[in-house]
Amino acid sequence: MKLAHLAVIAPHRTGLYGTARDIVKAECALKADARLVDPYRPRVGTADGVPIHGHQWACEADVWVSHSGTFPHLAPHGKPVIHVMHGRPYSSFLLGLLGKVMPYEYLQRQINDPDYKAFVTLWPEFMPYWRHIIPPEKLHCANPPVDLEEWKPEGPDGYGFGGKAAEINIVITDQWREDRNPAEAIHAFSLYAETVKGARLHIYGAPVKNKGFISILKPLARRNCLGEVRGFVSGLAHVYRRADAVITPHRIATRTVREALACGCQVVMSPGNTYTPYVAPVEEIENFAHQIDIAVGQVKTDRAARRAANRAVAEKCFNPADTAKTFLTIAAAQI
Repeated sequence: MKLAHLAVIAPHRTGLYGTARDIVKAECALKADARLVDPYRPRVGTADGVPIHGHQWACEADVWVSHSGTFPHLAPHGKPVIHVMHGRPYSSFLLGLLGKVMPYEYLQRQINDPDYKAFVTLWPEFMPYWRHIIPPEKLHCANPPVDLEEWKPEGPDGYGFGGKAAEINIVITDQWREDRNPAEAIHAFSLYAETVKGARLHIYGAPVKNKGFISILKPLARRNCLGEVRGFVSGLAHVYRRADAVITPHRIATRTVREALACGCQVVMSPGNTYTPYVAPVEEIENFAHQIDIAVGQVKTDRAARRAANRAVAEKCFNPADTAKTFLTIAAAQI
């Protein structure tokens, strides 16, 4: 069975690409003929260790797995399509409300397209939301994957945070989206740093040219609590291995959560998940700050034990082989 995964190839830029790449790699490990196809820039070779191919190969494949869309220039194709919903429902709705793109409109068109056989979310928490649009017989859920060979506790762990390392290093790596962003987590860190000296916050994937974003950082900079602040970067595994904790406003297993836990890093996040014991509603910033304190305290007490426990969660919940098996089962049912 040949599976063409249509995704814009953008290493270190989007969680969508990283997830698509992880799935293709895992399918290949299971001896499936799976390849990435960039709908915009068709090329042949490899990307991040997985095979990529052009539009002609996609037209020869048995099943298309749509991550970034199938795009009009590839139609008509007559291939069974599995559409992966990488977005969060509320974020998708807001994109339409703000007049940017219309994910809800897109999905409602595609469910009436006979080529679209299945729709897959990577988060069980969103299944009830997607049932609002998608017929239950077409709706599926696969576990969110992360490459456990790439993201792991073993490896360089002396990252210096651009010369701004501190005694305690807290990290944010979330993307800044319409539905949820790390602003409240930054305020929680600010409270934490009032009572715990020697703590600094490092932020990656940041909108570094946005004046509103810069304004929220100035109080931390004045107190010498602000560390490295960068846009999209590679090498985050080094960051996670050195960090004392990652803080995130999310309750789902975003790329940040999966990658950090796979590297053994502590994660503080919103309640409603089973991935970490360090939870508090991010808008309750005093409570969230307290959870940061607990998480860091346990790392300082026994970093090796916490690394092992966090890694075990990633291996159980984010194994890409499990994700690949789900996709192969769905794909086999369509041909």
